[in-house]
Amino acid sequence: MAGERPFDVVIVGAGPAGLALGTLLRPQRRVLVLERRARPATAPPIGESLPGAAAVLLQRLELLATFQDAGHRERGAAVSVWDGDSPVWRDAIRDPAGPGWYLDRRGFEQMLRRRALDAGVTLREGCKQADLRHRQGQWHLDTALGPFRAPVLVDATGRSGHLGRQLGLRRRADDPLLCLYSFLNQGILDQGFLDQAPESQDRTMRIQADAHGWWYTVPLPQGQRVLAYHMDGDDPLCRRLLRRPEAFLARARDHALLAEVLEGLAPARIRGRPAGTSLLEVEQLTKAGPGFLAIGDALLAFDPLASQGLFHALASATSAAKAIESGLHQSLGAYQQEMRAVTQRYLWHLKASYQGPRRFGQAAFWQRRQ
Repeated sequence: MAGERPFDVVIVGAGPAGLALGTLLRPQRRVLVLERRARPATAPPIGESLPGAAAVLLQRLELLATFQDAGHRERGAAVSVWDGDSPVWRDAIRDPAGPGWYLDRRGFEQMLRRRALDAGVTLREGCKQADLRHRQGQWHLDTALGPFRAPVLVDATGRSGHLGRQLGLRRRADDPLLCLYSFLNQGILDQGFLDQAPESQDRTMRIQADAHGWWYTVPLPQGQRVLAYHMDGDDPLCRRLLRRPEAFLARARDHALLAEVLEGLAPARIRGRPAGTSLLEVEQLTKAGPGFLAIGDALLAFDPLASQGLFHALASATSAAKAIESGLHQSLGAYQQEMRAVTQRYLWHLKASYQGPRRFGQAAFWQRRQ
């Protein structure tokens, strides 16, 4: 243990959940955040929606004013073709917490990073591996960046739950849902050239079910639009669409609800990522060892249909901070109970939502979820 640098809390993962937790724990505690990447990612991430209820969480992080000045777009109505063939509108103004926002996701993460550093969080990047052991009430981490120790260790490694897996915890992840997505520019394709058009005034989230899965598209800041298709990764159609941006966009335009906001947009690179529910049973937290927590996607990764992933990252960080500040050994049970309630409520609503499109009841995608 000689030469180990002591901290009160070590958080593994510098995503929104990890950075938010580190900020909330400072300056009362010495906090180290370890990140496997050597520098912040540059590829645009999917996951760009934040409900109005997040304003309270941003206020606790002392970021609400900064966030409101950052140019994120206020959400409009949600329009869905789901249970039937006709569009159903749900106006965002009916949400008592406010309509929420479509984010410049990269800018949002940079804001969280700056706030954590300003608060005094120690951030170390390029930590690809850590050897862990628990001894005498302390977690000991041997890394290429040096040895560290702390009584509290937090997994904020995202959907992979890498830290929990390393400690022998099992995740429930039996849904092969894959999200294919593309960031389209709000421009007009004319004779092979993309001319910048005025930013679209459409603020709706559009959701469309079909036999192979479901689509959504929303307008983003800086004139971009995200288009995503959620389908099973073992569906032969999935591979064909992933390789052919033109076919991906053309298939979306087969639906009138989507076609009217995709008119004139050029095909762009298609990316794919796992999107099905992946969760760590909260009862397993104690099996890793005393003083261990998981937050954000490392605890519960939401199906995108819930549109709650980023909110959960901030909310679970807030709950974890409260548990740590109250003394984790005494407060772990309350944290587990809260997260168990969140998980049960989410799974109930998710199952009910996937029961909706009865007209596709014989299709493999929907049978798998019914």
